[in-house]
Amino acid sequence: MKEINVKFNFHPSRNAEHYQAHHDLLEIITVDFVTAFGIPSLREEYQRLFDIENDCYLRNAAYQDTPELQAADRKRDDLFLYNSQSINTAGLSPVEAIAQAGKRLAYVLDPYKKAPRLSYAANTAAVTDFVDKMRETANAADIATLGLTAAIDALDEANKAFNRIYSQRSTELLTRSASENMKSIRSQVDDAFKATASAINAFYQVNELTTKDAEKGRTLAGVIDSVNAVLFQLQSTLSRAGVGSKPTAKPDDRPVVDSPAEGGGDDDDRPVIE
Repeated sequence: MKEINVKFNFHPSRNAEHYQAHHDLLEIITVDFVTAFGIPSLREEYQRLFDIENDCYLRNAAYQDTPELQAADRKRDDLFLYNSQSINTAGLSPVEAIAQAGKRLAYVLDPYKKAPRLSYAANTAAVTDFVDKMRETANAADIATLGLTAAIDALDEANKAFNRIYSQRSTELLTRSASENMKSIRSQVDDAFKATASAINAFYQVNELTTKDAEKGRTLAGVIDSVNAVLFQLQSTLSRAGVGSKPTAKPDDRPVVDSPAEGGGDDDDRPVIE
């Protein structure tokens, strides 16, 4: 007797594979189909949870260091290096006043030399502190001697510009962190599929054993075959990736899939909302 394999283990699938499989399953288990059999609420919950996964997946795929953020960081770092190199070079000047100014400022610069190598937030803090130190009254004359007043101002503005972009990015991350994370929502989507599939199996069994409505039987069988075909294809993909056994087929050529081996799929190549 036909049945959807409700024991199929989606866990080893990577995020893109998981997303695509459930997308295809929902395309098969249509609103009209579940309405005809009186189980629209099961599909509605399945769709609702999948929509959350969809949102997480698309956000994860797009969420990375944007070109705008990278460009702002690069500009900030270039200006910091210009200032630091100017100070160090001044210390070698044959002009005594410039050399002395360079050496004094190099002493102030020393704690911040590695700022461009730090994390975004630490880099921002270091540059902010550096600019504040350079603008102290005790260093004003030396800054003027080296002609770095405008360069320090430019560094300050570049640092602030970077931080504005970074702060917006951090706010978006916080918002996303408060929502369902990908690992959590995946299991909920799987459970919603299993609940829907179990109901379809039950309708098919009742029809085969009791009702014996030929038209309903064909409709149910078609959905069951199509769902199992998606699972069959997914298991084939997982098997080729080395994280699942090979799919098998029953004598009636109905695609039937063995559950992939338990274990975590490698999701490292997809970002996950923590």
